Amino acid sequence: MDRSHEPSMSQNISSSAVTSIVPYRVSSKQVLLGVGDNFGTLHILEVPWSLRQASPNELTAMSSYFERECSRIDYYKDRDANREEKIVDSSPQIPAALETDEEEEERLKKSFNNYLTMEKEFLVKLGLKKEDDPVQLIH
Repeated sequence: MDRSHEPSMSQNISSSAVTSIVPYRVSSKQVLLGVGDNFGTLHILEVPWSLRQASPNELTAMSSYFERECSRIDYYKDRDANREEKIVDSSPQIPAALETDEEEEERLKKSFNNYLTMEKEFLVKLGLKKEDDPVQLIH
């Protein structure tokens, strides 16, 4: 399970806000951390060996982690851009010009005549009408 989002260590220092953090190297084997809080109290902590010494594959692991995160961010940016394009493309198209009453009537007549023709073909297939029966088209 990936736990890269979790801290490797946490330490409660004070109930008030931390105002400063200063590292201090005592020797090659000891690093101290001075932490000041809002009350003016200085807390001195020793940094554990695991946090001051890199593990053997830490550099490659962190490089790999940053590459994955960068590619993930690029993927989401591309996905969001594609979604925005689809939203823009799916907007209703406004007709260039409204049709006149005569044009609308003519379009509706053609549509209804197509319906009547298809209805006759359907009824012929069902055997309810003969092939040579006329269709009453609207003119």
